[in-house]
Amino acid sequence: MAVSNNLISELELSELKRLRLKRQSLFEKCEPEESGLWTMLDIMTLILAFFIMLYSSQAHMPQALKTTHITNQVHQPVGTVNTPIKPEKEMVESELDLLNIEDRLNQVMEKANISNYSVKVAKNRLILTLGEDISFSSGQAGLLAYIKPALKDMASFFITEPGYRIIVAGHTDNTPIHTAQFPSNLELSAARAVSVAKFLIACRVAPERISVEGFGQYRPIGDNTHVLGREANRRVEISLVKKSAGRPGRPGCP
Repeated sequence: MAVSNNLISELELSELKRLRLKRQSLFEKCEPEESGLWTMLDIMTLILAFFIMLYSSQAHMPQALKTTHITNQVHQPVGTVNTPIKPEKEMVESELDLLNIEDRLNQVMEKANISNYSVKVAKNRLILTLGEDISFSSGQAGLLAYIKPALKDMASFFITEPGYRIIVAGHTDNTPIHTAQFPSNLELSAARAVSVAKFLIACRVAPERISVEGFGQYRPIGDNTHVLGREANRRVEISLVKKSAGRPGRPGCP
């Protein structure tokens, strides 16, 4: 404690002398002869303060912590630093994995020879988008025969990636629908997502990996005031999201 008090006094005295020299230089419009000296003394004092504080912190450290700290330093290889894995690094690695899956899934879709689909990585997930015109009749939730071969290929691919959850989400435009089967677009979008999910499960994708969502017209990606915008909004999105390793299903389709 006495050492700390003395150090504070020395620092205060040094600061007062430096300020006096500065005022002198302003009045005389010249640099005092001792200004360089006091600057050097200030630097030396600060260095001394640093080492005293460092020594003081070590002195007050519990013995068990000091022993652990020394042991870690002894066993640590020369030139290495113990740095914890940062969440940012894990996120980058996860995105790289998704980009690799994106490339391979694009190859699967190209071989399926279908149009009006897209594959992209966004928000730490891979999103495969299927347009309504290749998947469903207008206002209906039954899968078209045209999309089924492609869905079989998708299912086989998903089975090879058991470390990802599969989220099937249905979307519509804002054109109202009022039928006995679908009172609103929410019911229609959910039913379409269920149709896709059931087909994937029939192709031996593990059902515990799959979840279903229906958003109706409430998550548009296009302008509903234009034909092309409404067409873009009528879609099903199949997302892959990282999870703990799952149990792969058996290949095959009905």
